[in-house]
Amino acid sequence: MSSVGVLPDSLQRSLQSLVDRVNACGGGIQVVLLSTSEGVSLGRVTATTATTTNGSGILLWNEEVLANLESTWAPPSKQFPLLQQGDVLTVTAQYEQLTLVHVYSLTPVVATLLLETDHCNMGAVKSTAIPLLKEILEPLCQTLLSSLSGPPPDTAAAAVAAPSATGGESAYYQ
Repeated sequence: MSSVGVLPDSLQRSLQSLVDRVNACGGGIQVVLLSTSEGVSLGRVTATTATTTNGSGILLWNEEVLANLESTWAPPSKQFPLLQQGDVLTVTAQYEQLTLVHVYSLTPVVATLLLETDHCNMGAVKSTAIPLLKEILEPLCQTLLSSLSGPPPDTAAAAVAAPSATGGESAYYQ
């Protein structure tokens, strides 16, 4: 297992298990990239059998490619509503050597799956990997959403000025 990022070990193990399960069905997942919708990297998980080159020796991905994918492909998700085509849940880009599947339905997390084009089962990815990915990442998404929205209204109400026991001064507390 190869993983990079700020994700807890338990989440990385769950993601690794997902990749192994889908790859056992011929999914062909090489790397899972997680980032925010602003393009901030959260973490990566690499398949245990991942290779950076194909059978012909052509480079499929390296650190620079992965960093660019995380920062470039996540932010366009905010532009999809302008297309007026409804909610965009996934975008698939197929190239000669590599297929990218960007999953935008995990707000505020964007997952990018790098698949080896020659050996990927898109059915296994779309029917198994994406639903399981949503389930695994739900707690992370909820945590990020709550941190983005600020303190809950009850907490904000508690942070009011209260008269001090010593006199006319106010003390602030939360």
